[in-house]
Amino acid sequence: MTGKIKLWSFADVDRSGKVRWTACELGYEIEEIKVNLGEHASDPYRQMNPYEQIPTAELDGKILIESTAICLSLAERHPEAALIPSDQAVRDHFWQSINLSASSLEIPAVQYYLSRAGFMDETWTGLLEGPLGKRINVFASDLPDTGYICGDFTLADICAAYVLRLGVQAKLLPFEGKLETYMRRLMARPASRAARIFDSLEV
Repeated sequence: MTGKIKLWSFADVDRSGKVRWTACELGYEIEEIKVNLGEHASDPYRQMNPYEQIPTAELDGKILIESTAICLSLAERHPEAALIPSDQAVRDHFWQSINLSASSLEIPAVQYYLSRAGFMDETWTGLLEGPLGKRINVFASDLPDTGYICGDFTLADICAAYVLRLGVQAKLLPFEGKLETYMRRLMARPASRAARIFDSLEV
């Protein structure tokens, strides 16, 4: 056992899935605390995470926020797992993919998904559909025919998988061809199954 992480989450479909998957890849024991909708905006949760966002994690006695940052903190503690590539040429592509997933695509994808599901104003659907649909399809078209984004499996694949799953569920991406082949490689990983990140994907 590598260690233990405490994780506050809403459900399997939220950003906590990225943290669960990363922790499972590294062999962490996960203590998960489910937060009911609304509890994230009140004490004592707000004392841990004043931004009132999910997930929050406790690792090595420290409170960490922001799902991608938590994943990176886990990966950096275990360089032997190579979830962050060491080769500089590969790292350039790694950081580009991480930022495309977590910044350019994830925020609008979550907003679009929540808007379609009725949790946000439906106006967001119309505002985001065009630009998000174009960008997420470009991202999907750049996926490798074999293997993973950086050759070997890395954190870039975990971050990409979250966005791509949202894209499929929100009907922005067809689950076919290269995208399906790539995602099924990820779905076959024992850690992704343990993290339940694809359980809501009906394919």
